[in-house]
Amino acid sequence: MTDVDERATDDARTGELCAYCAESIDTSEWHPVVARTENGEFELYPFCDEDCRDDWEESEP
Repeated sequence: MTDVDERATDDARTGELCAYCAESIDTSEWHPVVARTENGEFELYPFCDEDCRDDWEESEP
């Protein structure tokens, strides 16, 4: 995992950065998210746009 990946993963949990590209998200506007339950924990992954969400979903195992 790269530094950008780690930052995107950590900060995405706060809903401020895209979980894929780490760009800032205006959370007062609609933006796509993916919800998953991993290891018994509910996780929300926010994205800056649908393209990033699609790219993230394609890169996930």
